[in-house]
Amino acid sequence: MKKKILFLVITTGLLLFVIIGLNGVYSTEGPMLPKKAVKPVKEIKPENKIGIAHTEIFGELERPQVIFDHQKHVEALKKENQDCDACHPVNEWKELIFDFPKKVKDKDEKSIMNAYHDECIECHKKKYKEDKKTGPVTCGDCHKEEYKLVAVKYPVMEFDFSYHDQHVKKLKEKIGKDDCSLCHHTYDIDEEDETLALVYEEGTEESCFYCHDLNTKRGPKLKAITSVSAKKGLDIRRASHLQCLNCHLEYEKELKMKKVKREDEKAGPLECAKCHTGKYKTIAELEKVPRPDRGQNNIAFINIENAKLKGVAFDHKYHQNNHKSCRGCHHETLNACKQCHTLTGSPDGKWINIANAYHDVLSEKSCMGCHSIKKAEKDCAGCHTLLPIMDIQTKGPKKEICNTCHAGKKELFDVKPLSITGLDTEKVKKEVTIKVLEREYEPSKFPHVKIIEKLVKISNDSKLGSYFHRDLQRICEGCHHQSRAEAEVEKNSPPYCRNCHSVKFDRQNRNRPKLVAAYHNQCLGCHEYMQLEKGRKCKECHEEKKIRQKYPLEIQ
Repeated sequence: MKKKILFLVITTGLLLFVIIGLNGVYSTEGPMLPKKAVKPVKEIKPENKIGIAHTEIFGELERPQVIFDHQKHVEALKKENQDCDACHPVNEWKELIFDFPKKVKDKDEKSIMNAYHDECIECHKKKYKEDKKTGPVTCGDCHKEEYKLVAVKYPVMEFDFSYHDQHVKKLKEKIGKDDCSLCHHTYDIDEEDETLALVYEEGTEESCFYCHDLNTKRGPKLKAITSVSAKKGLDIRRASHLQCLNCHLEYEKELKMKKVKREDEKAGPLECAKCHTGKYKTIAELEKVPRPDRGQNNIAFINIENAKLKGVAFDHKYHQNNHKSCRGCHHETLNACKQCHTLTGSPDGKWINIANAYHDVLSEKSCMGCHSIKKAEKDCAGCHTLLPIMDIQTKGPKKEICNTCHAGKKELFDVKPLSITGLDTEKVKKEVTIKVLEREYEPSKFPHVKIIEKLVKISNDSKLGSYFHRDLQRICEGCHHQSRAEAEVEKNSPPYCRNCHSVKFDRQNRNRPKLVAAYHNQCLGCHEYMQLEKGRKCKECHEEKKIRQKYPLEIQ
């Protein structure tokens, strides 16, 4: 009997295995694929709303995100004389921490979900019991299908020099003296008592980004501090809200307590959309705004001890007035470059020595790298795109321009506008006739002096251009790119293009373009990089001959 039962069980099991297996093989539904998260496809105006999704914890959401109307809740609480602490916790110094929910047991899915539901729904229920206007208590009223494909994205708030200047003046007006300690602090990494580590040291005021931007790779000194910021969860977003909003709230309370106040006295904004406007000032608008005073000189003399080259006079004032932030150059600290970048390199400077820190053409933080970016702009690109950014032989800066900066003088060069008035018109022709393609086309007329005039104007209009183009020869090198003024027998007599570019293939210089290619690279390339519409079509330069001659090509 037992054998029969055992046989029956085994047979049934095998039969089920075959059925399930065949169903898997022949199923018309196919294998189950993992669900893909639905990404929002449409951005909506923030209007003080916040998208609550926490996909970093939940991953793919079972229900659509919640679009939370923050300002609506603020106004509702105000009517009941409740403050921000109704929803947000406070720290030991009674400062608001702009987190929500207030109480979260852990950072897992269930804890986060329960915390939101407990605080939101319970509050709504309480209001309902009190017979007050209240919010939803059912899932579908918050997790609406229409929110599935939308995203609430606030533009970055740019605390530019004008905002900084307003705050400095406002604070001085309020307390009667300059005091940067209200906003600026530094973290003493050697202090064992964590409560005493955050201190203010006059003369060390720097941007919040240095310590609170946790997405940028830092050197060892700053990394020790950013690690503390990361541990405390103080990224730039959270740190900024803590600092700014708490100060604005405090000032708002003070103003409410005042019996008499001026009409223009008001606290800073508290609504999201009033800071995150998406409007940013241009460099031109910020040019006359005072920069933070850290004791910097208008003209700095950069002179490195034991360096082989002479010192450089650096126009710091001009550079700071033409940048929206100090961090463009001072990427890790406001100290001088040589404090991290030494002659031979150090861990603090990520082993980038001082020469490379100033001269790396591929780094936007170096002098030459930043200048290369400027030279790529359309007015400069016509000449500079076709000029090698470095010396091809040495893979370094071109030695002939080193003296432009390394003059060993503490004063800047007295730069005067260029002029073509002194040009020898016998040597510098007003118009150059090019007959390279004269078998097929009429000679091309090249407006030589007109082009020089245009390039001189562009150079004179540019601070960078005028500083480096101190004589007319530099302008000529834009086209006569391999000639050297010091090698010329007579002034203003650069070699002709055909002196270097042969009509036929040059076996000795196989990488050198032939004459026709050289002309087209130079002329069309310049027009393209300068975004000039004129002079790009063949017939604008070459009028086709009605009858083509059959004699051999002669170069003139």
